[in-house]
Amino acid sequence: MSKDIYLGVDGGGTKTAFILEKDGEVFLHKEGTIHLSQISREEFKKRIGNAVENLTKQAGISSDEIAYTFVSVPGYGQYPEDEAFIDESLREILGTDNFKVGNDCLNAWAGSLNAKPGINLILGTGSIGFGLDDKGNSLRCGGWGPLISDESSGYYLGLRLINYFTKQSDGRIPKTMLYDLMKEELKITDDFEIIPMAEGMTRDELASVSKILGKLIENKDECALELIDKAGYEAALTINTLAKNLNFEGKVLASYSGGVFNLGEALIGKIKQYLDSNIDLVKPYADPTQGALILAKKFFQENK
Repeated sequence: MSKDIYLGVDGGGTKTAFILEKDGEVFLHKEGTIHLSQISREEFKKRIGNAVENLTKQAGISSDEIAYTFVSVPGYGQYPEDEAFIDESLREILGTDNFKVGNDCLNAWAGSLNAKPGINLILGTGSIGFGLDDKGNSLRCGGWGPLISDESSGYYLGLRLINYFTKQSDGRIPKTMLYDLMKEELKITDDFEIIPMAEGMTRDELASVSKILGKLIENKDECALELIDKAGYEAALTINTLAKNLNFEGKVLASYSGGVFNLGEALIGKIKQYLDSNIDLVKPYADPTQGALILAKKFFQENK
């Protein structure tokens, strides 16, 4: 085993990024999701196994030379019946107990804040907030899933854009640019086509509808501006709640990750507008994949 070889696994709802660092050199590999609510247990083992085999081959090492591994698994901690299986599978694949598994909010936080005290908000297909205070207490907020909440996520935004479209189609609210752009992007001729289309969409496909939001905001579409204001409020509410329920000393640092933040200042500015005065929203230090590597190194030091 080498003290200079680490493996980080950034598991997401859509894809999984693997990063191996050997003596400062980085090797990357990608697989599909490892979320056990979306794939079988056999597929979980296959994807992890493929990645480890690929990366160790790239680096010219064996898996037992990896000093420590951190694996983020979406939904980890919510399904106790899966945890023993995940641990057993990783032990079998890696050939060691030198690993730790956590929810994907953990490596996102570590990447955004370099594993320092503070709060991170993920807005991707879903949404969740995670914070760790100066005393080492940690807490999550949100992340209840698309059927219950996931406020400000891509799914949340996509669904509400479709809702605005139906209201404009009916005449319940005036038509805006949103109506025509939705028809164009979704290739709808008859407005009622949206019903079977939406019902047949996967969670990821529905979230992808939100990609038109940026263009609508640029053109000051009234519904889009209303939606981004609501998204900013809900995002800030998650951060504010974590800041209140944890024990921070002085100013609270908060950051962010996830594809919804590609909306840039249109969203970030709204979040800042609703944040409590003791919170500073800062740009991410690194991405969640780097965060998984940061945690592998951190846990190695803690478990020496």
